[in-house]
Amino acid sequence: MNVRRNILMLGMVLFVGLFSACDMLEDVYDSPEVAVQKGQYYVDATDYAKWVYINLHTPIPTITISDINPEDLTETGVPEHWDIAQHRYDVKTNGAAAVMTEYQSIDALETAGLPEDVNWIEDEESEQSITVDMSHMMDGYLVYAPGHKNLEIGKWIDVDTSNMPPAYTMHGNVMLLRFADGTYGAIQLANFMSTDNYQIKGWMTVNYKYPLFEKK
Repeated sequence: MNVRRNILMLGMVLFVGLFSACDMLEDVYDSPEVAVQKGQYYVDATDYAKWVYINLHTPIPTITISDINPEDLTETGVPEHWDIAQHRYDVKTNGAAAVMTEYQSIDALETAGLPEDVNWIEDEESEQSITVDMSHMMDGYLVYAPGHKNLEIGKWIDVDTSNMPPAYTMHGNVMLLRFADGTYGAIQLANFMSTDNYQIKGWMTVNYKYPLFEKK
């Protein structure tokens, strides 16, 4: 088995509630009661021609992979329900807005409470949103696909290409998300390299909690 394709590897997921797993799986998007879940997921976002979709509204995060065709730049395999999607270090949301907080742990953010007077950042659309093909780099150009991404969440990794090899700086600030349904969640980048001895960049370890705070 190719470990780099093993996208379904998840960290330990803890969730608390008075509902059975079967009850929570039924109409989870329509129910006003969602069990609190907190934990960590670990996904392979190394492939430039794929998006990794994460649904936090399910009792255990649901992960789906879509493919980008480098010829016509179309995307196939997008799930019906999803909250965020990761492509390398880029992140897009399903109608959410985000803010990078000052907190270095989700518990600290929760203790402080829902921040006020913050600048919520929505996704931005671009004809050259993401890099899908790096094979022409030596020829002086890359292949980009149109789409949208959230530049605020993208701050969790700074990539400085002014010198080679590039310098990577990870920011562990908690990202607060306000989803389209009015609920809140939080994600925090814990690592951007594989946890094996190879330390391959693009393997993303993310702490999360959903829901967080009361629905507005």
